[in-house]
Amino acid sequence: MLKVHRYILRQVMFPLLSTLGIAALLLLLERMLRIFDFVINQGGPLSVVWRMLGNLIPHYLGLALPIGLFLGIQLGFRKLSLNSEIDALQSSGVGLNRLMPPLIALAFLLTAFSVALTGYIQPYSRYAYATLAFEVRSGTLGASIKAGEFTNIGRGITVWIEKASEGGHRLDNIFVEKRGADGRVTAISAASGTFFTTEDLLSLVLRLEDGTLLDLDATQPKPRVLTFKAHDLIVDLPTAASFRERGDTTDEDTLGELWQKMHQPRQDAALYAATFHARLARALSLLAIPFFAMPLGLVAKRSTSSIGITFGILVMLLLHKTVEFGEVSAGHSGSSVWLAIWLPVGLFFLLSLRLYYIGTHKVGGVPLQNLDRAWSASAAFFGSLFRRRRHG
Repeated sequence: MLKVHRYILRQVMFPLLSTLGIAALLLLLERMLRIFDFVINQGGPLSVVWRMLGNLIPHYLGLALPIGLFLGIQLGFRKLSLNSEIDALQSSGVGLNRLMPPLIALAFLLTAFSVALTGYIQPYSRYAYATLAFEVRSGTLGASIKAGEFTNIGRGITVWIEKASEGGHRLDNIFVEKRGADGRVTAISAASGTFFTTEDLLSLVLRLEDGTLLDLDATQPKPRVLTFKAHDLIVDLPTAASFRERGDTTDEDTLGELWQKMHQPRQDAALYAATFHARLARALSLLAIPFFAMPLGLVAKRSTSSIGITFGILVMLLLHKTVEFGEVSAGHSGSSVWLAIWLPVGLFFLLSLRLYYIGTHKVGGVPLQNLDRAWSASAAFFGSLFRRRRHG
């Protein structure tokens, strides 16, 4: 049986890992466009985009984990069923019950991983993402520079501007005075300027365009005068631009922190309790997926219907949205977490066990056989109706 279990896992792992990779990649690509637009508009370095996307991987991996496990098991057993390998195993005395141990072990492993991912890794990655977004947004130092006033922006640099646009990102008609520790004074006038964030996000670059630079050095007999098309001036970020502490939202709290806050006498204790129970419910629901996906992978011979995949994905999405709605309802309206969150998960367990019972103990062993027949009959009817109208 050890060889059989290894073979079952090989059939499951390829679609499982493929689904996780493709789903996470598609979700990241959709978000990457918005991050690129945000960073470019704020004048930040492109390297920040990859750091922000890296902090989103745990979030999207947590979303893709249940559907990946379902499709891995369902597609793996569908292949075994269509190739009559299930029949060969059963004829040799190996029933479906004896094929479940590796799937259950895999579900326990992914459940533990999901608890660690959603309970401890995601809160820190969400906070790191929010911190990077704040630091990029803080690069718009021009927002704190008032038009028509002299503003000291550090390092002995004083700036006067006629006007600012694009949220302080772009400045027009600029005068800059820079005083060094040795008494050297540099005066710069420029038609326009733009702030850019540096790679380390600790300083800014004020890029001045179309201007004149006057360098006054007491050791020199006369000042130097230069004209330039572009001149970069390094400016430190203001010390006041510090980000908040982690834990401002429930998404940034670990399971241990949620447990502590939900038992404290505070008005928003229900919100922390709902988040805590929702994370555990999503993780523990993975234990039911082997019993749900395996019977849906059993198909009739020579069947081309994908009703099992369609039905399974719809149920998984419905469960996800129901738990999500229950979390909001329990957190804001104070409804019971057992009814709003755990009841849908419990019903999913009952449905999974019912489908598993049909697949392992009923004659034929195809749980959605009647639904598959009705779908095929409907498809044939509408297909013939369409052909008659087209030829008529």
